[in-house]
Amino acid sequence: MQWKHYLFLIPVSILFGCVQTMPLRNLASSPAGATVQFFYDSQGGKAEAYLIRPKGDGPFPLIVLLHGDSWVRAGAKRTIPVAEQFSAELCYAGLAISLPGYGMTEIEGDRDKDIIAGVVLDGIAKVRELPWIDKKSVMLYGLSRGAVFAATLVDKIQGLRGVILHSGAYDLGRLYSDTPAQWVRRSLNPNGDANPYLFSVLPEVSRWKAPTLILHGGNDQLVPTNQAFLLRDRLEALGKPYHFAIFPDAGHRLPTEGVREEVISFLTQNVGSACER
Repeated sequence: MQWKHYLFLIPVSILFGCVQTMPLRNLASSPAGATVQFFYDSQGGKAEAYLIRPKGDGPFPLIVLLHGDSWVRAGAKRTIPVAEQFSAELCYAGLAISLPGYGMTEIEGDRDKDIIAGVVLDGIAKVRELPWIDKKSVMLYGLSRGAVFAATLVDKIQGLRGVILHSGAYDLGRLYSDTPAQWVRRSLNPNGDANPYLFSVLPEVSRWKAPTLILHGGNDQLVPTNQAFLLRDRLEALGKPYHFAIFPDAGHRLPTEGVREEVISFLTQNVGSACER
């Protein structure tokens, strides 16, 4: 599934510091306050990731960021400013992973949720080995396309304390029927099959334990707002903890400051700041 829109918490034009590439074996000695690029083995190939270590001694909660799409398939690099913001404001370590088909990840299967899950889980496992990571405190943040696949991982990550789903889709069959964007339909069904296999995470919600924040635009012409309501209604019916925020005038791109306020409030309430430790 390919998404031709991407969305981030803050504008990508904001410049971030110089990123150095570091061997996986040296990640434990990553400099405080720095962002490093590294590669790890997963699903028969090499996956690209970026790791942001906050200033201080830790251990730091870990927030895992899954990117949206872009025309150039830039991958995790474009979420570095978001991860750096979490590092500066809440002292969270940030892990941004380039999913299959994006960035410098050399793994096939950009539509395969099981392969994508394997790549993300392998990356989390590698980073959890670091002495300055709090192994029992992990958050997951999916943006647009990344939210689709983040939702498939909620019941698979140990120590998950919060999930942020930003402009995502949760029942792809309904999305295929409801979206007014023809290119979204073609992306979901590139071969024009009469009955394409399109997964839904809604049956899996009964296994979710972590609090969930759902963010969506009330005028989204790519992923209709009913996707957010479908997930909300399922969480409500099951008595699962969640917070729901619709931005009435927004499309697929949500207002920066409004998103920031919702996300920081949600994380502060459910995880807290590590800067005070």
